[in-house]
Amino acid sequence: MNVKLRINLLLNRIVEFIKYDYNHLKYPLVLASHGIISLLQKLNKHSLAFKVASNIYRTGWAKSEQLGLSVALYYFKLNPHLGRAITQQFINDLPPLKNTEKFFKQPEAMLNGIITVLKEPQGEEKGALIINYSYYFPLFLRFFDIKRVANKFNIILEPSWAGFCEENILAYTLVDAPIFLQVYEKRDKQFIEKLDSNIIPIEVGPSWFINHNNFVPPTSGERDIDLLMVAAWAKFKRHGAFFKAITPLVKSNPRLKIVLVGYPVDMSKEQILELATLHKVDHNIEVFEWITPQEVSALQKRAKVNVLWSKFEGNNRAIIEGMFCGTPVIMRKGHNYGEEYDFINPQTGYFADEDNFESVYERIVSRVKEMSPNLYVMQNRNCQVGTRIMSDVIKSYELAQGRPWRTDLDIKVNDLHGMAYLERDEDFYANCYLALKDYVYPINDSLKH
Repeated sequence: MNVKLRINLLLNRIVEFIKYDYNHLKYPLVLASHGIISLLQKLNKHSLAFKVASNIYRTGWAKSEQLGLSVALYYFKLNPHLGRAITQQFINDLPPLKNTEKFFKQPEAMLNGIITVLKEPQGEEKGALIINYSYYFPLFLRFFDIKRVANKFNIILEPSWAGFCEENILAYTLVDAPIFLQVYEKRDKQFIEKLDSNIIPIEVGPSWFINHNNFVPPTSGERDIDLLMVAAWAKFKRHGAFFKAITPLVKSNPRLKIVLVGYPVDMSKEQILELATLHKVDHNIEVFEWITPQEVSALQKRAKVNVLWSKFEGNNRAIIEGMFCGTPVIMRKGHNYGEEYDFINPQTGYFADEDNFESVYERIVSRVKEMSPNLYVMQNRNCQVGTRIMSDVIKSYELAQGRPWRTDLDIKVNDLHGMAYLERDEDFYANCYLALKDYVYPINDSLKH
């Protein structure tokens, strides 16, 4: 079993190395990809050409952003008929997945949870709605009459992963209306700005919209969990690399207590524990699977340090939840595109890698009384602040168009399966959701649009 596990680890490490390590040296790969894209374009394989550009952009390799931008401009600015063909094929070919299958039969079930109204339209004053999770963006275009929706509502997209040169987002450049897009990586913000389309960036992300009422610092009790990692059982979460990083710490402190919280994605709890056994840290680990936000909060309050060890994903929520509970964070250095995020600072935590994890952990533990993660996020990064930022951007746009703005956006919060209102009753926008149901295409006609 260990031989098979070690082979899988080696293969995963090779893939990870190619994707994310020494990216500044990978310009030759970008040049080669440019040649492949040019050939595919000559062969009229435009969907595949764009897919190659999208994947290369997401890697962060040297000058991959220029490649992604040039290809995006070619298809969605200079030749929008090709961009429309690419996105139409992409939308029509979407397969029903475990978490989306029911929406292929009942698109209106996305309302009030995945598609959430934040402001009611009143005469000439447009309303606003937000769509949560990237894989729902094309479903909205497939099943809803976007022209009728955009006539009444400003549309906000909340992406669930970084790397915005993709069909899920760029399909919206072909909509004849403003589209407001949350951006939480400087690289993606620059990409959207240089695209110079109808997409308007807003500098917030999913982790801004946590229900801080559910995550508060403990009033008493000892923090008896040394390390907490809230992360799905998934390869990109890098549990094996985390276990390797903490091995020196466990050797110096054999009683170190580590808690893992997650749920199956492309790995199982048993596979995670196999990795722990391989690195000889299994005796230090306690595992919780499919627990409630309230139970996660209780663990956060007991933790000394919260860990995020992925190299690439979206705008992680778990570490901010921990900050609301007063728990500092260790974040993997080079996360996503290596941005030095402002929310990782002496008040909240530090970046680290496999070589210095032990020393960074000890630094946090030694100065924990000087740190104030909860104070930082309550003042700078929460659902009220995030909503105000979104409101201000949309208000500025609407006033510039000569339309009235009398009411700001309502505050929504994210949970594991969708969105809810922080203060509003869920029936407050019942009339809006009823009207939006009328904008759903008949199922048999949805592929024609």
